[in-house]
Amino acid sequence: MLEFFRRHRTTLFIVIIIVMISFTVWGGWRFDKDSRVTALPSDTAMTVFGKDYTNAEAAQTYRSIQFSMQGLQMYDLYFGLMSLGGSKASPNAEEMIGKVLALKKVMADSGIRPSDAEAVEAMKKLQSFQTNGQFDANRAQEVEQGAASMGMTSADLLDLMRLKLGLEKLKDVVAKNYAASTFAGDKSYANSQQTLKMSSITFATDDFKKGIEVKEEDIQKAFDEKKETYISEEKRAVKYVLFENLKDLDKKELPEREKLEKELSDKINKFSESVRNAGPGAKIDELAKAVGAKVETLPPFTQEAAADSIKSESSLVSAIFQHPHKTQPISDGLKGDKGWYFFSVTAVEEPKQQALAEVKDKVKESIISQRATEARTKAVNEVRDFIVAGLKDKKKIEDLVKEKKLTLVKLDDMGGSAPPPATIPEAQKYITEGGKTAEGQISKPVDTASGTVLLYVNAKELRKSDTAAASRKQQTDGLSSNEREGIFNAWFAKKLEEAAVTMPAKAETNA
Repeated sequence: MLEFFRRHRTTLFIVIIIVMISFTVWGGWRFDKDSRVTALPSDTAMTVFGKDYTNAEAAQTYRSIQFSMQGLQMYDLYFGLMSLGGSKASPNAEEMIGKVLALKKVMADSGIRPSDAEAVEAMKKLQSFQTNGQFDANRAQEVEQGAASMGMTSADLLDLMRLKLGLEKLKDVVAKNYAASTFAGDKSYANSQQTLKMSSITFATDDFKKGIEVKEEDIQKAFDEKKETYISEEKRAVKYVLFENLKDLDKKELPEREKLEKELSDKINKFSESVRNAGPGAKIDELAKAVGAKVETLPPFTQEAAADSIKSESSLVSAIFQHPHKTQPISDGLKGDKGWYFFSVTAVEEPKQQALAEVKDKVKESIISQRATEARTKAVNEVRDFIVAGLKDKKKIEDLVKEKKLTLVKLDDMGGSAPPPATIPEAQKYITEGGKTAEGQISKPVDTASGTVLLYVNAKELRKSDTAAASRKQQTDGLSSNEREGIFNAWFAKKLEEAAVTMPAKAETNA
């Protein structure tokens, strides 16, 4: 491939850096319950459409998949392969390999074979091969060298581009002729551009809590039924050392700033080294004293209610409750907002079963909340049915609401291109449900953090725009594209079933 590229060499440019991650090389491991065994490169890794593929072939396929994103920045291909067949968002290595091998077979059976010339021309248009929008052979050479470090050749790179082109052609063969209806496009445009003028009827949960009485036997019964859920939270006591960030450095001259930064860095490194070299009985007080650091002591606290001095350092609090204190007396350094922390867990209060007396108020509140929610749901459904029937009989919404002794509140306009009103925390829910509701009708219940809301749609006004026609077409094209993708994925999912991708249960060991 680069022989072609070199004949079109342009000016030199900066070399891309290829970042390798741990999953770049698929290792072909196989497991059984007693041991971990490494399969040979020639062993069968998987079978696709009845054909066996070796571990070496599987590893090469997975390296190519990873390099398509890391080295070639072919994100559309990489994420297209991930979602191929409508599968889960993050397929594992074996699933990705199986899909690629199945795709190649389906392309071949469909007569789709992009030529080398097509692949080369498409490759030259990749951003990773260009400088200032023009193909740069020097950058292409650097990419190929990066590929070579992974055991890939120029032919492998062309195969990747052929895979991309072939996938696009296969999608056209399967679903190109589908187009969303004009009606669907207009409806989608209206939903995204219309302004909703609505009024709300609010049912607050707290209103339904009033007057609810809970008997002692109800509390006892509720506690007995869910006793195992009433467990105290784990508490941990700690001692910690904070190497605080330097302050007002911008007000100091560069030499002094560099001196202070080096002194702090040396102090942290010295303490960190002493922690690493400390034995199992190490004491944070002793190590801190050696570097002149102050030790702070905190009594037992829960993860949800940390001490004031550290509650803003969420990563530190989380680390304290995950720290293996029995095997590591002093933690490694942890960077927080205020500086570098080292800590030692000095005591642990394990979770324990709570007695009814400890959680009685909590149990009572849960009963009240449950009953209030049930009452609220019943009231909402009854009111909605009443309003739906009344509107059908041509009655006014104001009269219907008044008859039920409720309040109808006019809301700020929402929807269209304007951001959701800040005065309504869950405005997007209102917009979504209001968009589904016809003018002059009541919405389905919208649950919120404080209760439930019914929305009455007074009017829907379509925002006037000089670009309306173009926007409608864009909406229709977008719908068509999404539907074509869905049709293709459903079709390819069937092909994956036919491929019957299987892998050996475990590796065979050599005598």
